[in-house]
Amino acid sequence: MLKNLISDLQQYKSIGIFGFGVEGKSFYNFAQKYLPNTELVIIDQNHPSCDENYLQKLSEVDLIVKSPGISLYNLGIDYDSYNFSSTTELILKYFKHQIIGVTGTKGKSTLVTLIDALLKNAGKKSVLCGNIGIPSFDILYNLDATTTIVMELSSHQLLHGNYSPHIAILTNLFEEHLDYYKDVQEYYGAKYNIFTHQNEDDIFIYNLPKNLERGYNVYENLLKQNIEFTLKNGFIHKATLQILEKLKDILAVDDAVYLQTLQAFQTLPHRLEFVKNIRGVSYVNDSIATIPQATIEALKILKNVDTLILGGNDRGIDYSILIEYLCQSNIKNIIFFSDTGKKLYDTLHVKTKQKNLFLQNNLQESVKKAYNISRSIVLFSPAASSFNEYKNFVERGDEFKRLVNKLKG
Repeated sequence: MLKNLISDLQQYKSIGIFGFGVEGKSFYNFAQKYLPNTELVIIDQNHPSCDENYLQKLSEVDLIVKSPGISLYNLGIDYDSYNFSSTTELILKYFKHQIIGVTGTKGKSTLVTLIDALLKNAGKKSVLCGNIGIPSFDILYNLDATTTIVMELSSHQLLHGNYSPHIAILTNLFEEHLDYYKDVQEYYGAKYNIFTHQNEDDIFIYNLPKNLERGYNVYENLLKQNIEFTLKNGFIHKATLQILEKLKDILAVDDAVYLQTLQAFQTLPHRLEFVKNIRGVSYVNDSIATIPQATIEALKILKNVDTLILGGNDRGIDYSILIEYLCQSNIKNIIFFSDTGKKLYDTLHVKTKQKNLFLQNNLQESVKKAYNISRSIVLFSPAASSFNEYKNFVERGDEFKRLVNKLKG
């Protein structure tokens, strides 16, 4: 398959790399090795070779490999106006039958990490790549036909896609990324590309409240295994376990290996991550929670949270479901910061008098306030993105952990 990929790319005299981030650099390194006769043109406003007219280069190349972080909608560019592709599109085209692809608004990283571990524990060859941080083209150098490629796929990577993986998994769908797409339906449509181009020989697993027309494998089954997790080694959502258990059967992995994989699991950073216990209070970092539904799920799992820290970048998401949930919950203290925090504080201040509500200027003040008032669990689950104050949810979560670790025991 690698041979076919290289052969097809060699037909292009020039290839534009639209966005020179992680995926763009990965493709550049690949092309330097395998496409020595192809002109590579970097198209990125932040690259030294480009100026304010960098978009003009789009019409000067034969093929454009677009990075997922670039929103054509925000740039006013019609996808059909140019010969666009992407590293995701290319690997799905040439390695489809080796790929287990996972998408969804939440739960992707945990699930692909578990799938990769499950395969390795069963003695099968497996590589993990995609949106989880390992560019797909980085794994091609040592790949063979017996290796399973486990890919975390974001909506940005799937948008405009014409190929779907052999085994496709859709974890869930919630309103998200409305700053990137023209509307929520375009976002959902991007996610649906995980299965849209499958055929009857392929497998599709999803966990949604309604059936999809292409759903020839729908699994809402009860769990056979009852797995207990403590605060320190993390939590796995029931829906994730349902999908993993069904996949275990499809891949013919025995129960002993499945249980071993779950028992060895440690929560990924920033996903209900236990940070520290200070004076009997546990601090949990859930910076990955960028939508209200994710925060609600975190509260359902932890159950006895007495202090919740909320807030972040305001992207116009509807928070009514979270407001209603908080009003009916047993959470005693709610601390707010940043743009979304201010909006939620103003709304909840009117709707409920049963909570202790605190509006703080930043995350540092929020952690300090939590330290002074909490008695059981402090959950940092922002329900909003981080882009107005932090580079991403990772930087925000690292800041929370740094602040917690500075607190006195």
